[in-house]
Amino acid sequence: QAGDAHVYPRTPQTPETNRFFHTLGHDTKPVFLSEYGIGSLLNVIRESRRFEEANARPDLMDVALMRSMADKLVADWERFGFTGVYPFPEDMLRESQRLHARQRLLGFDLIRANPRLNGYNLTGMLDHGMTGEGVWTFTREWKPGIVDALSDGWAPLRWCLFVDPLHGYVGRKFRVEAVLANEDVLRPGSYPVTFRICGPQGVAWEKRLELHLPEPTAGQDAPLAVPALSAEVELAGPAGIYEFAADMERGGAPAGGRLKFYLSDPSALPRLPTNVTLWGIEPPVAAWLRTHGVTVRPFAQTAADRREVVMVGNPPDAERDLPHWTELARRMARGSAAIFLSPAAFAREKDGVGWLPLAVRGRCYEFNDWLYHKECVAKAHPVFAGLQAKGIMDWDYYGPVITHHLYDGQETPDDVVAAAFAPGYPCPGGYASGVLVGSYRFGAGRFTLSTLRVLENVDRHPAADRLLLNLINDAAGIAGQPLAPLPANFAETLAQIGYGG
Repeated sequence: QAGDAHVYPRTPQTPETNRFFHTLGHDTKPVFLSEYGIGSLLNVIRESRRFEEANARPDLMDVALMRSMADKLVADWERFGFTGVYPFPEDMLRESQRLHARQRLLGFDLIRANPRLNGYNLTGMLDHGMTGEGVWTFTREWKPGIVDALSDGWAPLRWCLFVDPLHGYVGRKFRVEAVLANEDVLRPGSYPVTFRICGPQGVAWEKRLELHLPEPTAGQDAPLAVPALSAEVELAGPAGIYEFAADMERGGAPAGGRLKFYLSDPSALPRLPTNVTLWGIEPPVAAWLRTHGVTVRPFAQTAADRREVVMVGNPPDAERDLPHWTELARRMARGSAAIFLSPAAFAREKDGVGWLPLAVRGRCYEFNDWLYHKECVAKAHPVFAGLQAKGIMDWDYYGPVITHHLYDGQETPDDVVAAAFAPGYPCPGGYASGVLVGSYRFGAGRFTLSTLRVLENVDRHPAADRLLLNLINDAAGIAGQPLAPLPANFAETLAQIGYGG
């Protein structure tokens, strides 16, 4: 009734969230968006050094908290083995600030494209409260790229462009949309515009049209936004980075009008002539694996005669029992490799990690990503072969594969592949971190934990497809070899991990 809304959706934003912004106020009176924004990580390392520059007393509350967050980040960075992913840990924080400018532009596109939103109060100006929510840092410096983003976003006349999905496959349809936001800059009339998609080989698609700005209804203002284009597009390739661009050929000079997106080639996915045992994997995923050369068979309690790759999703309730988990532990101890693709697999009565085969099971919890969020960081590793890697996992590239679940409190994996960091998060101590993908040795074998949303996006998102094949390929080096003898202390190991009879 008040015509006021404040919205803090989960990030990365979903298509459903974007549609909400498109339609907010369409069946009510105009709406003032009083709060909305996506922040960055807090650059706790630079801010700590700025305190040192000012000779601030180290016992002051803000100084001590900033230093504590910086020390925790650096310690985890080294503990997870991320030295070399960036020159220094602070470079990851700077990269988060640069990516934050892109997220601000996404918000401006959504807001300015909706003619029923009559105002916007941006969250927030400053990294106050020892968080990363601002366009200014804690010590009043502009974040990288944000001045350009704000100048673009507030421009009275600007293009708002959308591509869905931002990472798709060549040969599959995707949608492009363009809206012209116009705050009384252009008069009613027709304006010639051209839209193009450019890729590795130049112009891949073009559309010319006359954009008509209507005369306002008597007694009313002209619309704040006018739809210009909505089209389905299918490109034959090649794979690479593409750009959707808009140009007004005469009559006006809108800001914005450029949006990068990604196309991958499904034929470039590797074929894996290997055997994989499936436990709790849905039939469509199993069928997709077969089309990529993988021979699959169901998990059974009968002992395997060779080392194998066992892929675990969400086992049925009837199989979540001690005999099944003990059999899996036996196979791993004799040299097989298990890949756990869903944290839900480990639920045991009220214990969410009750079947996790570790003596110190810690927890796997759902992290709340919104205005304040974590960044997921990947190593250059075979699991990320052929993907954007060695750094922050860009939301535009990975999209729905980005996870909200973290493993925390376990012993550090023998090989950490991807981890999450959240300095400046509003939680006790202001800092959180956790493992996203990591492997542990188990007897002569091993197991890999992953919280990335791979299974949910198979044959839907290119990053999910490649990750699934890479995880199998990374584990397949042990498959087919003779079984190792069962360790002499296997019964003791079972007792330590809670699998005792």
